[in-house]
Amino acid sequence: MYMGHYAIALGARRWLRPLPMAWLLFASIEPDLHDVLGSLVPSLGIGPDTHTLPGACAAAVAIAVVTALVFRRIGLALGAGLLVLSHVAADYLTSRLPLWRHGPMVGLHLYATPWADFLLEAGTIAIGLALYASSPDLRRPARRGVAAIAVLMLAFQAVWNFGLGSG
Repeated sequence: MYMGHYAIALGARRWLRPLPMAWLLFASIEPDLHDVLGSLVPSLGIGPDTHTLPGACAAAVAIAVVTALVFRRIGLALGAGLLVLSHVAADYLTSRLPLWRHGPMVGLHLYATPWADFLLEAGTIAIGLALYASSPDLRRPARRGVAAIAVLMLAFQAVWNFGLGSG
């Protein structure tokens, strides 16, 4: 659900304007980045928990603390932490993941039904970009680019869901 995660970050910008877009995008995919880091450096021992509730909560707190230290605003810190949590919440829609290590597997697993996953992602992209485009400080040239971003995100999502050679 990368496009959906990015769309959530874009939408969150409406309320978290002082945070750089890169910060928002990072927070929105932090569990996946953490997962990759755990795979690359197994001695860190973080891999199995990145997409569990305890792992996501720990990551959200860590990102919130770093955000609070860097930007010195609790509201921004809470927003960045919520973006981390939004990642796992969204993944429970698209995947089946354990609630905790060796815990029960939950989720709708929409990846198994590509058209349903695509519709969820497309809706998330539409809402996220609508929120982004309505951000009060967004300049007019950037607003004109939102439609192009939407087409690009939907195209990437279609390739993810349906592939290039599915004809």
